[in-house]
Amino acid sequence: MEAYARCGPGAALHDLWHRLPGGARADLLRRSAEADWWVLDALPGRWEALRPLVFSEAAYHRFGALAAGVLRCALLACRRRAGTAGELYRALHDHRDLRLLDPSQRLSAAALLRLARPDALLTGGTPWFVELNIGPNIYGVPGLEQRSAAFARGWRDGVLAEPPSTLRARAACLAGAAPAAGGRRSRALVPTWRATSGIAAKLDDTRALRRYLRPAAAAAREAGLDVCVADLSEVRGGADGLWVGDDRIDVVFNQFTSAVLADGGSVGVLRAAVLAGSVRLFVPEASCLLSAKQVLAWMHEDLDLYEPADRELILAHVPWTAWLGPGQSPELRRGVLERAAREQTGLVVKPSCGRGGAGFVDGHRVTAREWLGLLTRRSREHTLVLQRRVVPDRTRMHFRGRDGARKVAHVPSVVSPFLLDGRIAGAYVRHPGPEADPAVAPVNTAAGGVSNTVLLLPDTQR
Repeated sequence: MEAYARCGPGAALHDLWHRLPGGARADLLRRSAEADWWVLDALPGRWEALRPLVFSEAAYHRFGALAAGVLRCALLACRRRAGTAGELYRALHDHRDLRLLDPSQRLSAAALLRLARPDALLTGGTPWFVELNIGPNIYGVPGLEQRSAAFARGWRDGVLAEPPSTLRARAACLAGAAPAAGGRRSRALVPTWRATSGIAAKLDDTRALRRYLRPAAAAAREAGLDVCVADLSEVRGGADGLWVGDDRIDVVFNQFTSAVLADGGSVGVLRAAVLAGSVRLFVPEASCLLSAKQVLAWMHEDLDLYEPADRELILAHVPWTAWLGPGQSPELRRGVLERAAREQTGLVVKPSCGRGGAGFVDGHRVTAREWLGLLTRRSREHTLVLQRRVVPDRTRMHFRGRDGARKVAHVPSVVSPFLLDGRIAGAYVRHPGPEADPAVAPVNTAAGGVSNTVLLLPDTQR
């Protein structure tokens, strides 16, 4: 069993920007303000950050180990309640139409934890993981790598380093998901698709989506795969296999869940191939089940069942979380509601399955009557989670507006490491914009959050 220590003073994750030489900092800010940017996966907002967060290289890798440990503990909680994806879907009372879900999929770390991007808030430098974000529709990679490379070029003394490449790590995992057979190279499909939400809907143009996916296709080729780039509408086959033209497909790089696909006919073809095992998904749809916030509540329910090191990890890095919803015993429901009433001002509520901050309510911003009313009403049909409110650290960040205006604000950060097969590679950072009230709502790009990334400072330079 692996041991994970609490994130004490020597392992805390702090922004070290203020420790860097003042002249070099000013130079990077000037270069960033003059740069022709404003492209982060073609999802521009009103503001952009002019400098990265700077982390100690050692602390960054410890952060990755903590995140991997939390993901492993999450999977253990799921496996105590289910052995297959179908059983987990029922245990979660999940109402999503996951048409690419293989109900017989075993809950193994090798399959389900290939790709994750958990969200952490930092308090006193200690990471608190508030969401897990495991599964197919995790995007933002190409733009983040372009931005970190630009920041690294702008830091002229060469001390600051880019984090490990998410693109390359993801491509290696993609190649590992479909090992070559019969002496031939495996072939991956990097598809375009039409959808009502997600990156395809935001780009709203097949050519733009193809440009966005180009780095993923190039990285897959470099990892040793034959790559086919085509629209899902071109896919044919079924249980006996999947083809695009004369090319048989071994693995599909899916940055989507079937719940948002508008290509209905293609979903049926893809589903038949997935259920028959004639094609693999990178990543399987079952992965998104582990993103349910109820899993965090299960981890706290199971504290006495974990090994001591895992129990310590959860208590130190996963804020207290409980659930309300269908299938809950009256006794458990009553206990959660009583605690929710007692501790309202220190809690937030979220839907167990939700994205973009939808349904988020902060207990200290509503009346006691509104609070209990929404908890009892919403949880009759859908699972909610209550979570201890985490008040994050703030850091001084420089921003540039689309109109050229520059502002400085002390803002919190959501820091989300990319985990590929349990190893950290890159990170996604989000801040509220300089004009936003960070106490009002969660930091989310859909609500105007500013995307950012990190650079690393070798410990010999600290």
